[in-house]
Amino acid sequence: MTVSKPTTPLNDQLLGSAGGFDLDAAIEHIAHWLPTQGPLKDFIHHNTLHAVQDKPFHEGVAIAARIFGARSYLPLADYQSRYRQGRIRDDAIDWALAHCDCPEAQRAALRERLFEDDKHSHYPPISLANHGIRAHWMTALEVDLNALAHPVVFRLLGNFLDQGISRWTLAKDGESFWDCVLRLTQNSLLPLYPFHIAEVRELLNQGPDGVIAHCLERMVGAESWYEQYLLELLLSHPGWAGMVRLIELNPQALLAKRTISLKQLIAFEMACELAFLTKKRGKQFSNIAKLPQLDTLPRFEHQLADLAIPLRLRVWHEAMEWSMHSELLAALVTQPVTRATPNTTKVSPTAQALFCIDDRECSLRRHLEEIDPSIETFGAAGFFGIDFLYQGLDDVYPVAQCPAVITPKHLIREEAPHQHRKKTKTKTKNLAGMHFSAHSMFRGWLFTQTIGLGYAIRLAWNVFRPGAGVPKVQQLSEVEAHSHLHLLRENDEPTEEGYLLGFSFSEMADRVGGLLRNIGLTQGFAPLVVIVAHGSSSVNNPHFAAYDCGACSGKPGAPNARAFAWMANHSSVRDILRERGISIPDDTYFVAALHNTSRDEISYFDPNAYRHRDLSKLHTFKHAMQHALLRNARERCRWFELGPQSHSNKEAHRHVVARASSIFEPRPEYNHSNNLYCVVGRRELSRQLFLDRRSFLHSYVPDSDPQGEILAKILGAIIPVCGGINLEYLFSRVDNSVYGAGTKLPHNVIGLLGVANGVEGDLRTGLPQQMIEVHEPARLLMVIEQRRDIVDQALALIGDLKEWLDNEWIRFACQDPLSHELFYYSARSWEAVRLPASLQPPAAPHSERIIVGKTETIPVHQLLGRPA
Repeated sequence: MTVSKPTTPLNDQLLGSAGGFDLDAAIEHIAHWLPTQGPLKDFIHHNTLHAVQDKPFHEGVAIAARIFGARSYLPLADYQSRYRQGRIRDDAIDWALAHCDCPEAQRAALRERLFEDDKHSHYPPISLANHGIRAHWMTALEVDLNALAHPVVFRLLGNFLDQGISRWTLAKDGESFWDCVLRLTQNSLLPLYPFHIAEVRELLNQGPDGVIAHCLERMVGAESWYEQYLLELLLSHPGWAGMVRLIELNPQALLAKRTISLKQLIAFEMACELAFLTKKRGKQFSNIAKLPQLDTLPRFEHQLADLAIPLRLRVWHEAMEWSMHSELLAALVTQPVTRATPNTTKVSPTAQALFCIDDRECSLRRHLEEIDPSIETFGAAGFFGIDFLYQGLDDVYPVAQCPAVITPKHLIREEAPHQHRKKTKTKTKNLAGMHFSAHSMFRGWLFTQTIGLGYAIRLAWNVFRPGAGVPKVQQLSEVEAHSHLHLLRENDEPTEEGYLLGFSFSEMADRVGGLLRNIGLTQGFAPLVVIVAHGSSSVNNPHFAAYDCGACSGKPGAPNARAFAWMANHSSVRDILRERGISIPDDTYFVAALHNTSRDEISYFDPNAYRHRDLSKLHTFKHAMQHALLRNARERCRWFELGPQSHSNKEAHRHVVARASSIFEPRPEYNHSNNLYCVVGRRELSRQLFLDRRSFLHSYVPDSDPQGEILAKILGAIIPVCGGINLEYLFSRVDNSVYGAGTKLPHNVIGLLGVANGVEGDLRTGLPQQMIEVHEPARLLMVIEQRRDIVDQALALIGDLKEWLDNEWIRFACQDPLSHELFYYSARSWEAVRLPASLQPPAAPHSERIIVGKTETIPVHQLLGRPA
């Protein structure tokens, strides 16, 4: 969602044909400024400032700061400290000054000002959220409407939208939020507080439109301020307002459907405010129109214009980013990638592994290749080109297993053998699996006093011995290893919801062949190909979906990996692929696996599908993978303050397993912290580089894409996924109190929708402090291995996604596959990258040598290799 610049004055736009205030148009306009974060089950990373994405980056963050009251950059002292530490270079400052739209004659003076002390320039500007007409009016009245109305509004919203925490459901079948309000205020023996005031209670009979019109007239008094008041009202609780708007536009976001609209929320809240004002100040309270010096207060339309971008902070931030981005660019120039020719002899790999592009898989791939150089790895978006709705054995509703921008048309259900179902039924005969239906107050009290004691003892045991009760992967919605998926469609009759149950062989070949062509794996197949999905398990972590696969809409990617392996192994699919030019040898077989990124463990699925195959290659692969996981755990532990100080990989692995199993651990892993790069090209371009777990890696063979069509498909998936991850981390780090969720410690889960501080706070959007505290807030640099003319052809095919690049929300570059020349993209033109000769990547023989004693981000290193 983006905001277009009005072509006519804003107030004129919101006047109806009769000259009155157009409420629907106003709500539609201000809704663009609300967060779009979905319920916890569907935590999908996105650009926090999507509302200004149609503006250049620095202009957009400046506008957002004046709306939300947030910081746009790090404090000046932080940048100066990085410069003194050598983490921002002089040549990077020169580059930033040349790209900041500052006249050349003024750059020397600006450079001197960069080093002046200034402890206030990064402070948030005057904003609508904090200094608008509503805040000024409440101060004048000496009535804090937020403190009075929010508890009432939040309690009712939490109960009405509840997705399973409460045993008793407030909402009745088919009842809208407004109907629920009327029932509670007019049909209850004790009316909902503060609607015991007869005048306000009777006002509700006029419906949402009538209530809002009446309250605006009483409380604001001037139509020219109506829309701004509504925006400021919603900005006082953007989390709940954004959730309501998302549910209104997409009711499928909730498993237990609810009917609610932003207009109903506004009407209820304004009625609450009117009731409290009547109680505190009587019926003749002064409205906003009567405030003195009203014209001196911030106006909505003025906040979008006359921007003052802090130039020093902009230059420092650009210099910080270029210091880091140029490290990768300098390293890429040194890589000895050669173009394949018909006479080129390629050593056949013993195994191939296809990973998600996720930056956390970057290090695992590196360790795996260092341990066994005969293993070849690839990267692709973690849904592996197969988009569908998935319903597991224990799932009541199906969920999407694909990027949020794709609408799946197929439904895949998990099935289990008969004997497995029997086993599953007996598994619940323990304290963890018992469930009681306490539908009465007495039974609820009785169960709490009896069975609850057992849970309390187990809870205390888990707190003091977190490793004693390690959660099983199968209990974390990461798919049973011995079940199977109903993948083959038996007929074309859709389900009641309109989905096709399974895929035809032709559709399977489309998806398998499409992904193999995208990553350049159309020949030279190894005897073993492992499809490695990823997910994450942890205890007491409401943001669990943020740790799973972003390309699977915040779900573990195991169903996609299993589906791909089954399809690629099927002879009918292979026959179709052979006709299309992709010949998979008969002795090649595909195996699905899942990497648990928090515990650094791996599960292999569907062993019966390949039990008749030669398993020697799989055993060798498993051995190498197990050692790679141990090394990966040690590399992660350097970030943990309580991590082991020894050089033992096994001790490091025990530590990460304990973290993921601990009920009091707010940092089971650092997830995407410090994500910075995205490389789209052949693995040879990055295989000998140490990228410090900071890079998304997507496989791509430039020679196979002369028209840029494959690249366009890749960009269509990775721009919103990788860009969304990067920007959500960036803004949550820059201002965690406004754009982020704050610390996890006081968070409570509200209705399985989101988290709030305490029990009556606003839903917190963005990322918690424990996920971003070590993150360096810099925009993503995406480097494409392809000629400029072909990249331009691809960019012409990606539609609106191009604004991410044109407005520099993502930095974009390409490298010529033959000359190795680098070019930097802007909406105006391509610019040849000129790097100082002194900028050479440091070298090391292997990864383990680099990480010793390091507790901060590490520059890109050249890996010299060592004997296998």
